[in-house]
Amino acid sequence: MSKPEWYERAGKEPFKRNHFNANLAALTKKRLGSVKHTQSRSKWYIGAIASVLGVIIIISNSIPNEGSVDLPVQSQSPAATPFFNMSSAQIRMVDKINGWAFGTSVKRTNDGGQTWVDRTPQGYDNSRYEPFLFDEQFAYFVVRPADIEMNWIIYSTNDGGDSWISSTLPTKDTWSAQSINTSFSLFFIDEKTGFVSFISDPASGPVITALYQTKDGGLTWEYADKITPDGTLVSTQSGMSFSNSMVGFITLFNSRDLDPEIYRTIDGGASWKRLTLDLPQDNKDAVYSASQPPQFFGNAKQEGVLSVSYMTSNNEKAGIVWFTTENGGVTWRRVIPREGEPTVIAKNGSSPIGFHPITASDHKHFWMIDAEKGTLYGTSDGGVHWKVLITLPELRNATELKFVDHKIGWVRGDGYLLRTEDGGISWATTP
Repeated sequence: MSKPEWYERAGKEPFKRNHFNANLAALTKKRLGSVKHTQSRSKWYIGAIASVLGVIIIISNSIPNEGSVDLPVQSQSPAATPFFNMSSAQIRMVDKINGWAFGTSVKRTNDGGQTWVDRTPQGYDNSRYEPFLFDEQFAYFVVRPADIEMNWIIYSTNDGGDSWISSTLPTKDTWSAQSINTSFSLFFIDEKTGFVSFISDPASGPVITALYQTKDGGLTWEYADKITPDGTLVSTQSGMSFSNSMVGFITLFNSRDLDPEIYRTIDGGASWKRLTLDLPQDNKDAVYSASQPPQFFGNAKQEGVLSVSYMTSNNEKAGIVWFTTENGGVTWRRVIPREGEPTVIAKNGSSPIGFHPITASDHKHFWMIDAEKGTLYGTSDGGVHWKVLITLPELRNATELKFVDHKIGWVRGDGYLLRTEDGGISWATTP
């Protein structure tokens, strides 16, 4: 079975733009010139929600890797101001009033985005970062190193960014394939246990991997092991998430075959095996990809949602297959829509862009945007029935979509931040 031309080139293409954690369905074909209009290529990432304590920032530095370094770092000016440089900031709201923004600086809001307080740590390098967060007090972001000879530094805060503590990640002696295109993800299972995963650039040769673990809340880190044997993977990771201390997932944006490349651990990261899913039989020739890791919900994190993007081999149809779990990801059930799932069909000889962004607030409420039409779809019964909620021109270049519950959500694109309080039916500018 032959693969479409864009699929054959996808393994190396994302790295031409230093792309991390790519969304295959929406972004790969845009880079390959298969759409007629140019959209924003800003990245967005769904921050993995977990029972975490600590804001973690990873940034390159040449501090030696022996032991930990405990360095208090003060934030910059705390003055509250209206929103800033909206087109470049990445917004991460954690509930209806609290959130973070990452861009030329790090800021936090506690009034729904009306005003923002600067929480930028000294030494913050806004050219090499990727943010994640937990809540209004605890969040983290990862910054790739500027020099492969330098160690990475972990910055953490437990007071909403008023102060920061730093420690080192011992990559210099244990990670031998650092490059500008190395992909990485960070996730905390609880307030003490966290992981950082690294996957090297496929364009630079056989892919190698590394996994680091902390058991003291990020103060010290140790090299755990490889995720897979060298040369097993062919692409970059799209993310990492855990449902508990034993069960976790690493997703990748492309694979050697047509199936999505998802690796699962059931022993706390000691070993990883590829996950097999029940894919639709009527799309046997489709190429599937895991563009983001599973999301887990509730205090026990037993309920979860996994979305898998697909494109048919003839480039005529794109869509999303949804899976749910009620046991923390040990097993996954494919959602079968009763009235057919939303799809994007090719027209005028142009391949469909697909759906992007995609998100969920629990195992019943999902949303996804048709990136070509700017149409937002939503479901309230776990994907069995879907509705068109709204079509807006702004949604065609949406880069982030986040709902904190089944009513309150935000969507961000170049130059705008919109808020909904009715599940996505209507949207208003913030602030």
